[in-house]
Amino acid sequence: MSVNKEATLSELEVLVELQELDTRLSQLDHKSRTLPELEHLAKLEAEDSELESKFAEIELELSALRKSQNDREVEIQQLEDKVAKATSSLYGGDMTSPKEAAALQSEIDSLAGRQSVLEDQIIELMEEIEPYATEEERIEVARNACLETVLATQDKIAMVLSEIEAERSAVKQEKQSVEERAGNDLVLLYEDNRKRMGDHTAVGRLMGTSCGACFLEIAAVEIDRIRRLPSDQPSECPECGALLVR
Repeated sequence: MSVNKEATLSELEVLVELQELDTRLSQLDHKSRTLPELEHLAKLEAEDSELESKFAEIELELSALRKSQNDREVEIQQLEDKVAKATSSLYGGDMTSPKEAAALQSEIDSLAGRQSVLEDQIIELMEEIEPYATEEERIEVARNACLETVLATQDKIAMVLSEIEAERSAVKQEKQSVEERAGNDLVLLYEDNRKRMGDHTAVGRLMGTSCGACFLEIAAVEIDRIRRLPSDQPSECPECGALLVR
């Protein structure tokens, strides 16, 4: 693979510059995807989801218990109204028959007995409700704290991503400047090799007898061949295929 014969060693150095800048851009992309705060946020969201699920379960239990309590309270109110009406009739002078009075008193006693049963049931329900209500309150406090942490973490992520984006923009501007200095031929050579290499480093500097892209030792025969090439002709690493700049 060769470039314009007017290219010099210094001009080929620009390939390393371009690779270093693209490596930096890749690092920034990786950093933006792997922020510790993102993992922390995912854990917080999972925690909130679990708390929400527990809260829903407790709400379901509380709803049933509170409905039972309310039903009994409504029935007690109805019983109290009946007792008040019966008592008014019993002591209001409306009773003319002892038999009727006795029957009405029996009804009042029966209503009072039912009311007493219901009141005992309400006490039992309230005792059953208490631990659920306590846990409901605990979960609400925990979810509020979790939400505050979520918001703070989101703010932190936004700030870090903004910093990364600012650095990415600066690196892109620097790369554009280097590309203008390199010229179309070298930029095309570089981009073609990047496509060929895929995710691997496309350009490396020859460092002694090692490739600066894959850091593997190159055989002495290949080193001798590479060093005999014209300085304007990039060579390829026999180990990884990256362009070698000497």
